[in-house]
Amino acid sequence: MGKTMSPIPSPVEFFGFKIGEDRKLADWDQIAEYYKLVAKNSDRVIVEELGKTSEGNPFIVAYISDPKNLSMLDYFRELSCRISNPREPLEEDELERLIKEARVVVVITNSIHATEVGGTQSSIELLYKLALSNEPDILNILENVIIILFPSFNPDGLKYVREWYYKYLNTEYEGTPPPYLYHRYAGHDNNRDAYMLNLVESRMFAEIAYKKWCPQIYIDHHQMGSYGARLFITPEMDPIYPDIDPLNWREAQFLGTYAATKLEYAGVSGVETYAPFTPDFASAFQTMAYFMNIIGILTESASVKIASPIYIHRHQLKGYNRGRYSDRPFANYPNPWKGGWWRLSDIIRQQTLSTLAILEAAARFREQLLRNSYIKAIRSIRRGLEEKPFAFIIPEDQHDRFAVYRLIKLLLDLGVRVHKAEEPIRVGNTIYTMNSYIVFTAQPRRALAKHLLERFIYPDYEATRDPQGKPLKPYDTATDSVAEFLGVDVIEINERFQCKTREISHIEIPDPKIEKSKGYIIDPRINESYKLVNILLKRGYPVYRVFERIKINDIELPAGSFYIEYEEKLFEIFKEAVYLTKIQPVNIDRDIDIPIKKVLPKRIGVYQRFYGGNMEEGWTRFVLEEFEFTYTQIRDQPIKNGELDKYVDIIIFPDDPLPYIIGENIEEEMSKRLKRPFKLPPYPPEYRSGIGSDGVDKLKKFVENGGEILTMGAAAELAIKGLKLPIKDLTEDITDPSQFMCPGCTLYAEVDTEHHLGFGMPQETYIFFWDRPVLEIIPNHYNENFKVVVQYPEQNILRSGWLIGEKLLSRKPALIEALVNKGRVYIYAFRPIFRAQTRGTSKLFFNSLYKYENL
Repeated sequence: MGKTMSPIPSPVEFFGFKIGEDRKLADWDQIAEYYKLVAKNSDRVIVEELGKTSEGNPFIVAYISDPKNLSMLDYFRELSCRISNPREPLEEDELERLIKEARVVVVITNSIHATEVGGTQSSIELLYKLALSNEPDILNILENVIIILFPSFNPDGLKYVREWYYKYLNTEYEGTPPPYLYHRYAGHDNNRDAYMLNLVESRMFAEIAYKKWCPQIYIDHHQMGSYGARLFITPEMDPIYPDIDPLNWREAQFLGTYAATKLEYAGVSGVETYAPFTPDFASAFQTMAYFMNIIGILTESASVKIASPIYIHRHQLKGYNRGRYSDRPFANYPNPWKGGWWRLSDIIRQQTLSTLAILEAAARFREQLLRNSYIKAIRSIRRGLEEKPFAFIIPEDQHDRFAVYRLIKLLLDLGVRVHKAEEPIRVGNTIYTMNSYIVFTAQPRRALAKHLLERFIYPDYEATRDPQGKPLKPYDTATDSVAEFLGVDVIEINERFQCKTREISHIEIPDPKIEKSKGYIIDPRINESYKLVNILLKRGYPVYRVFERIKINDIELPAGSFYIEYEEKLFEIFKEAVYLTKIQPVNIDRDIDIPIKKVLPKRIGVYQRFYGGNMEEGWTRFVLEEFEFTYTQIRDQPIKNGELDKYVDIIIFPDDPLPYIIGENIEEEMSKRLKRPFKLPPYPPEYRSGIGSDGVDKLKKFVENGGEILTMGAAAELAIKGLKLPIKDLTEDITDPSQFMCPGCTLYAEVDTEHHLGFGMPQETYIFFWDRPVLEIIPNHYNENFKVVVQYPEQNILRSGWLIGEKLLSRKPALIEALVNKGRVYIYAFRPIFRAQTRGTSKLFFNSLYKYENL
């Protein structure tokens, strides 16, 4: 029985309203304060601030359990990891002892998508109940379970959403989502950062859930559209990833069905399982759990209008294109909701009931769940010993060795075990160098390591096609092959081998050595070299670029290397930048006798629209900031006024459908493209963006007068149609995925490394492509004004993912530089910085952001 130090106010008493009340939202600062107050006055709760969010708000976690358990947290954490993440099989007696002593660890996250407010609000009620209730079921949970509760995965977004919601309360715009991204960089994509860990919030979560605690269960609360089921709860539907232990799928079915049963008993209608979500990708946090042998439980509640109720007619309720096709009773949806008013309080009730049901099951079946967790881990180890591949070798000496370091650090942060060879590795007749990294698959996180490192071909079978045989697009990307995203070569080893190795716990990047010299060459193959250059440019240190290959003291460097002359008064600046980036300069003790040009930073603009914001625009800013590029956010007015040249030399349009950029007839145009009705929320007039047809004409003049436009992905349509370039998108008239489909894949591509955009790239690379565009330069009088920098090979184009209709891509350009009068247009017909993940093609983007004397 928990003993409180002083009375804990109820949520109503503290916040001044009942949680879930129509048109009421608790603010993050209040929520964090309440959590700390409860922890101060309850020995069942410990609250820890893990750090600050992207915008400087506190990111907190609550540990909730019986006071005796909380007094021994480190001990139980060690037990959890010995059971769930063992290094070798345990003796049966030792295993049983650990299971009897250990507690089931359950991690819970809420409202990573900030407009999905129900999770964070319901966590307040959950906290209060667990801190104070003496009901037998609650006491049993506290005795047998350690709950790690993240009240909000996105506190910044919660503050954005609440501020926006209250601003327009009691107006015609009440309940509309914010017109901008609800995370500074990622918006909705913050739940696509589970393995890349770009965001600070992701990294703080991963440190707890991936490394420190080795949980058995992970619950992630979300909301979905308003016109389907009232609540989805795991299990998901096919396809599944075959390397995940079958026991994990069975446990997810069991726990999800247990919760659905409790909901049905409580009279909650409209609950479904199996449709429409799939668990076949690792970029979302809940699906990532499966790859770590953690039972991942997803709930998706039907949304209201932020906190305002919504009325739904019965005939408006729909099914999906997979799993449940109508609003009739199905085995996975036996009790359809009949329509009417739907409220935030409904969401909070069903999420609270779901959570308590999972926690109840965790307590009741504690020993079985712990034993299962151990069995899954041991099976993973055995599969790595018995099944190919046995290991992945990652040589350190690669095109961009810093990309190797990034990959290894990422694997370590994900809890994957990595070794380093202390002698040359002989596999058959092949020898790999000493200091290569080795990821043995005989480890508990075998499925994760294999998924991220191997070439992955997305399954094409009954579960991924509709009854008519048409392909069903994956829920997210068709591959998570992060090594390919980073441009790192990984060798899959299908033979057993012996080698002296040591396990590493952190990445070791050699410190650079700097000696005074006549000058220095910086390798353009390394992404971080661009960060070094930008730091120097910002501090007034001149930087030059070498436009031909160069050889210095038997070191051969490609075209595009950076040259820095020694300057005594600026040398400390140079040393600071080198030590910060850890880039090793190449000393040069003679004059450069081949062409060099002075590097000048372009004034960079990034186009930013409303209508919910553009996630790729946020990621573009993230990458620019990470690599020290200075930029300006550009909205519509400077373009419409024809004043763009006052602010920027180059304007970037990240991947985005043209109707959103233009801002005219959006609903009509998007309905045509999506082949279903499309409606925008009723935004206030000042938040209805778009450059308009006049703005397109002004962009054309901007380029003709010497300005530059850069488009990524679908935004190519703006360059092609707006500037009337003789380029055609061959996917424009394709509506049948049986003809062409490439839903987030890595493709082989060839790079012109002598062109200034291709500087620092390998001649053959992987690029990330998602369905469109596929370009063709129409024969015209000025073909020479269109430079193809990247193009697809003739055949065998797919590296990882699912490609239908390869012939359409054969020998087509993927990156075009178009000369238009005095200006330039760069058309990236792929995603060079997709979600800040595709670092292997970052240089193709970075190179467009410099100008050079006389270029």
